[in-house]
Parts: sequence; structure tokens; C-alpha cells
Amino acid sequence: MRFFSPTSDLKELLLLQHIEDNSETSQHIIAKVINAAASMVNFYINRLEKKGYLKRDYQSAKIVHYNITHEGIKRKNYLAFSYLRELIDVYRLAKENVLKSVESIVAKGYRNVLLYGAGEVAETIIEVVRDNKDSGLNIVAIVDDDKAKIGTEMLGYKVVSINNISGINHDAIIITSYTYEEDISKKLMEAGYPRDRAVRFFGR
Repeated sequence: MRFFSPTSDLKELLLLQHIEDNSETSQHIIAKVINAAASMVNFYINRLEKKGYLKRDYQSAKIVHYNITHEGIKRKNYLAFSYLRELIDVYRLAKENVLKSVESIVAKGYRNVLLYGAGEVAETIIEVVRDNKDSGLNIVAIVDDDKAKIGTEMLGYKVVSINNISGINHDAIIITSYTYEEDISKKLMEAGYPRDRAVRFFGR
């Protein structure tokens, strides 16, 4: 995840969760699970054992099982709750920013719109509009250049080709792709679409 770096607390959460589910795991596997160097795994395990969150169970000189303790489960649950709380805060912030953008589009007089780009941004806009029924924005359809998507539906909205937009009643097109924003803008211009009705969701 781009915006959630593997902090010490997150590594601790991942390690405790993994050990609870896989007591016969290995340090090599743990290293992959918590995204840490293999040389650091023993450090994390020692620290958690000292805190009373897990115990080593030596099966032999080479085989070790790891058991999470009652305190370890409590700690894991607390970390999971804290992590979820942060995710909710970030999600709320993102929704607030999307809603502000939607309100600015409506303020320009654009109410019936097409979303250009059948991706995650379009999905988020649709969800925000559905959650805020008084936003004033009416999504008519979604435009995309991917032939595999054209003719299908995304969250109940039909995905159409740029060649079909002239037959759809709408006020403006919202370009929802960040990566291909310039390409889409150019394509709309070449198709003779009015520049003032092509709205860049991410702005210039």
C-alpha cells in the first residue's frame, strides 16, 4: 500500500496475526509476511517474547514453533483496531476531497455527466455520489477506451465508447484518469468535443 509504510507497529501486528494462524511457521516465511530482512526477524521475535506476546516451543534443535499468548492476542486486537481506525480516517478524508470536487463541478452548472475512465477513481466518485444523494450530480454513463470494458457495466452504469457519447444527453465529461488525463483530453479535442465541457477531475 503506497500510503501505509511498514512501521514497527504494523510489522508487529502482521507477525502476531501470522503466528496465531501458523504456529509452525519459519523465520523465512515470517520475513516475507512482515516485509523485513530475514536477519531482523529474530530481533522482532525476541522483542515480542520479552513482552510476553509469544513463546517459542522448541521441537528440536532446528525446529521451533511459535505460540501467541493471551496478552499477545490482546495486543494484536488492539493494533488491528488502531490500524482500522487510521484507515477509516484516511477514507473519510479522501471522500471529503472527492465530494468537494463534485460540488465544484456542480457549481459550474454540470449536473448530468459522463465519467471518462472506468477505473478506481470513477468507482470512488460513484460511491461518494450515492452516499450524498443531495450532491446534485447525476452520473449518466461511463466512457472507456478498453474494448473489453465497453458494453459492460460498472456499479450499475453502462460503459460506452467515445464514439457513442454524441447520442447520450449530458452536460459534461469528467476525466477521471490521472495517468491518461492528457491523452483523454487530446482524444476529446480531436473528436470535436467542446473543451469547456471536458472537466479534469484532478485539475490542471
